[in-house]
Amino acid sequence: MDEVKSGSVLIVDDEDTNIMALSHILGPDYEILAVKDGQDAIEIAEEYHPDVILLDIVMPDMDGYAVIAALKSSEKTQDIPVIFITGLSETADEEKGFLLGASDYIGKPFSPAIVKLRVQNQIKIIQQTQTIIEKETSARSSRAKSEFLSRMSHEIRTPMNAIMGMTTLAIKAADEEKRSDMLEKVSNASRHLLEMIDNVLDMSDIEDGNFQLTCSGFSFSGMVREIADKAGPDFCAKQQAFETNIDASIPDMLTGDEQRLAQVIMSLLSNACKFTPEGGSISLAASMRGESATQPGVPVQSRQDGPLTILIEVADSGIGISKEHRDRIFAPFEQADGGIDRKFGGAGIGLAIAKHIVGLMDGELAIESEPGKGSRFSFEFKTQASSPPADNNLECSLSGMVALLVEDVEINREIVLAMLEDTGLTIDCAENGAEALEMFSSDPGKYDVILMDINMPVMDGVEATRRIRELGTQEAQRIPIIALTANVIKSEVETYFKAGMTGHIGKPVAFDILLSTLRNHKLV
Repeated sequence: MDEVKSGSVLIVDDEDTNIMALSHILGPDYEILAVKDGQDAIEIAEEYHPDVILLDIVMPDMDGYAVIAALKSSEKTQDIPVIFITGLSETADEEKGFLLGASDYIGKPFSPAIVKLRVQNQIKIIQQTQTIIEKETSARSSRAKSEFLSRMSHEIRTPMNAIMGMTTLAIKAADEEKRSDMLEKVSNASRHLLEMIDNVLDMSDIEDGNFQLTCSGFSFSGMVREIADKAGPDFCAKQQAFETNIDASIPDMLTGDEQRLAQVIMSLLSNACKFTPEGGSISLAASMRGESATQPGVPVQSRQDGPLTILIEVADSGIGISKEHRDRIFAPFEQADGGIDRKFGGAGIGLAIAKHIVGLMDGELAIESEPGKGSRFSFEFKTQASSPPADNNLECSLSGMVALLVEDVEINREIVLAMLEDTGLTIDCAENGAEALEMFSSDPGKYDVILMDINMPVMDGVEATRRIRELGTQEAQRIPIIALTANVIKSEVETYFKAGMTGHIGKPVAFDILLSTLRNHKLV
């Protein structure tokens, strides 16, 4: 049986006799590497990373001082202990070596016992350091998992208590409105619990190496709209302003894992909501990057050949994260600091899963943040344009219609116009409700449908709709008015209908939803 060696030693000396002597002394206990040139020593050290380097000082071309300076300046080799072997006896020579990073000295001629002991000491120091690091890493991991289990217990029990309690109350409630409110809370708590369970299962798959992505065609704008619909109620509950800015040049149909991409974005939005105070602001942006980027105004449904790179950004005006805590937020089972779970809740695995998913998409989840100044998470993912849905008959039914688009944000107007430019629909634009009211009043028979943004200066969409209905003419009573809104919470939608609106489309606007809604509202 081969004897197990205690470590590896690189001997650097231009004299063959010195190499032979040191190899004879250390060979029985250590793997020996030997070179006679300083540059060769640096290359061997970077490639094999020996446990200890025995380095002669006086050598031609490149002396030992130059070699150790190069070794200590490289991240690959700076942690390798270097023992100088030399016949120099001046104190200044030793001081220079120690200042450059030498761990010890061995004088010439060699004493076998001293050589063995000094190499052995360096090996022991390495082993002791590794043991300390491993123990600390293990203890930290154990603490993190213990804290995670504690958080999980809280995160699971909280929605479970809500589900059980509200279900019991709903069964006993006589008032239909109260029962409906209780069941809605049960639904929200159930959704939260399901997301928590899904995250735990995802984390388990990641640790077992079973987490994979699938690839299929999907509507990017439709995916973002669904995300906004899901996140909207949470933003509304904290009175947070939420806006989306989706580059109009991004093709609507893309190829990739829609579910996992949505999971990452939803996780980032959920964190933004959690760590942003009431009345704060949150934004979601998507833009083309690199060679795949095009000029503004290119139709969303335009198809592009070859790979595309899309940048996703989620920004908030929340509490921010200090520099020393940024790396921790992506570690499984951990959060930025111990008080986070007590104050804000959460199990501490959402961002770890998001980072892993982004990595599988050949991207990197990055963060820019300062305490008190909010955070910006971003990542890029590679994709390709996919074929549009087979049924394009929706476009044919819009030919000859005239629509009034009321939207104060220019990029949002450009997006809708780009979506509809090939449908045969004629579109006039107004920048606020007052302007829309004036345009409709001056020629009420011109328009077949009004697409009305809700939040606008001068006059908002709800007030503009009321004013149009109050005109009292047949055209004013009959014309469909469709709300364009990021706020699709039930109580708000009811307000839209009470004002006289006949439908609503969630932002960001999805191409297929917009077309089908317009077709369904077409006047006969």
